[in-house]
Amino acid sequence: MTAHDAMLDDVAVYALGALPRDQARAVREHLAACPECMAEYRRLKPAVDAVAYSAEASPDAASGAVVPSPRLKVRIMDQIRGSATPPRISNVGEMRAVRPIVWPAYAVAAACLAVALVTTAFNISLNEAVSSSKAQIAQLDNQARLLHRKVAAQSTELADLTSTGSQHYTVENGEVVRHGNRLYIAMQSMGTPPRGKVYQAWIMRKGGKEMTPSVTFMPDRSGVAVVHVPAQASQVVEVAVSMEPEGGSKQPTSKPAFLVKLT
Repeated sequence: MTAHDAMLDDVAVYALGALPRDQARAVREHLAACPECMAEYRRLKPAVDAVAYSAEASPDAASGAVVPSPRLKVRIMDQIRGSATPPRISNVGEMRAVRPIVWPAYAVAAACLAVALVTTAFNISLNEAVSSSKAQIAQLDNQARLLHRKVAAQSTELADLTSTGSQHYTVENGEVVRHGNRLYIAMQSMGTPPRGKVYQAWIMRKGGKEMTPSVTFMPDRSGVAVVHVPAQASQVVEVAVSMEPEGGSKQPTSKPAFLVKLT
């Protein structure tokens, strides 16, 4: 390989932007004085510019994810085919004098492919991050809705318990409160059940012959419990609370802590 052939190789690497600074300076100086090398550089540069196309992206119609543009491969291959086109040769002497020109174009193609793969990997990582963020936002939104409903329910409970229009039925360590068609058990200084036990509410409906099971609950550390009884208050004539196995019972298994008739 002659010194000029080596310089042509450097021109190909220079077109890729991969030469060290000192060698790049030498190539630029050579290009200014050598028409053949300048022609080689101008032939390779459009193919190198195809690398920029690897940054193109478009939304996928099915998933909405960001993916490389479908035109990317076509554009790169068009650049490579154009770069690989041999010059017109009029005689055998010229054929012998012309250096092989195929491999620099394929070097450019390899660089384009590498950048495209890196860009695709980046897009995949970005899409995964976006999906994860969407899932977290959805989870936070769901938690916010649950918290909103809980606060709204507590506000309603507080209003019902303190309303002058509510009916209060006093029991040991608390009271049963009826407001309109809502029913509550409000307790204080309530003892903590033994391990494996909970408190369970029982109700007797109008026309009923026995108590039916309702919600289970536990007081907080200070012995306070405010429980909304899920029943139409206008249809309930008795309320009781007993201590039952964790998970509740279908029939009372212990003496009620209290039983109150609603009038």
